[in-house]
Amino acid sequence: MQLVRCLVVAAAYLVLLAGPVSYASPKLLPFSQERNATLIRFIKWFLALWLVREVNAVLNSWAENRWMWKSDKSSWDWKNEIAVITGGSRGIGAMLAKRLVSHGVKVAVLDVEPLSDDFQDDECRLVSFYRCDISSRDAVHMAAEAIRSDHGSPSILVNNAGIGNANSILEVSPERLRAMFDVNIISHWNTVQEFLPDMIEKRKGHIMTTSSMSAFLGFAGAVDYASTKAGLTAFHEGLTQELKHRYKCPQIKTTIVYPTWTRTRLITAIEKGIQSTRAPIMDTKDVADAMVNQIIAAKSGQLILGPSIAATVRALPIWLQELVRDHMAHVVTVNATTAVASSR
Repeated sequence: MQLVRCLVVAAAYLVLLAGPVSYASPKLLPFSQERNATLIRFIKWFLALWLVREVNAVLNSWAENRWMWKSDKSSWDWKNEIAVITGGSRGIGAMLAKRLVSHGVKVAVLDVEPLSDDFQDDECRLVSFYRCDISSRDAVHMAAEAIRSDHGSPSILVNNAGIGNANSILEVSPERLRAMFDVNIISHWNTVQEFLPDMIEKRKGHIMTTSSMSAFLGFAGAVDYASTKAGLTAFHEGLTQELKHRYKCPQIKTTIVYPTWTRTRLITAIEKGIQSTRAPIMDTKDVADAMVNQIIAAKSGQLILGPSIAATVRALPIWLQELVRDHMAHVVTVNATTAVASSR
């Protein structure tokens, strides 16, 4: 569709560019010849800018698809696919599991908490729970062996699990800091090292990374969280490059998702601070829908589920960047971890 739209805009621009001078005559529109000429020049510039925008979109899509024009969706049979979701018992992960199940995909949830009561009986038939501390390489291996024994090799991996602190740099304890990095980023090495080899052997798979808009914007009170999410951007980009250039397997899809504030336990302690900035808060269903649509479309790329300006904030002048960060400085004003807050 993008390519078709680009070609249509290009054709319109070339027709107008190569059109006869009579296009600017009073016969075209009920204006004077001078006004008609001005209008035609305006339309030419408008089409030129539109064409640049469409060409950029086509190139972006082409690059995200590993410089391949087509995605081979025929290799995906959703009723025979197995997805692993970390942190899938609640929140975004649980909603993602429910949406994948609606397409017939079998889901294996890796979590330290059991499945929430939100799962219906018919959904539970396609969802399997494996208690697993994803920060432990051995625990991930044991869970993976059980999944392969029960269902076969997964073709979809969603690294979704995450925890959040609400502490300043001086306040956060070494234990909380270590747990944050272990769960939010080190675990991605554990799961990818476990499940990627089978995907490479079959030349098919999709690895999805749940990040956050905080990857683009570090702010007071959540420096550790933002650091892990910024690290996930590097992880996603590096994984994508290695699949193309080290393992010669561009068929494996990679997606990174940047949700804005989402109504989960992670924001319970800081919701008032978020509301003070008038920032929107997404529902988990909207985030999960976008993620599942990407998986079902068999596409790679980035999903920015929030203000698009956040992704380009570092291209702004420094004074503007600092104004944005200053605006966010009082979102996190409690001392908390995940959804457990304590007053100062």
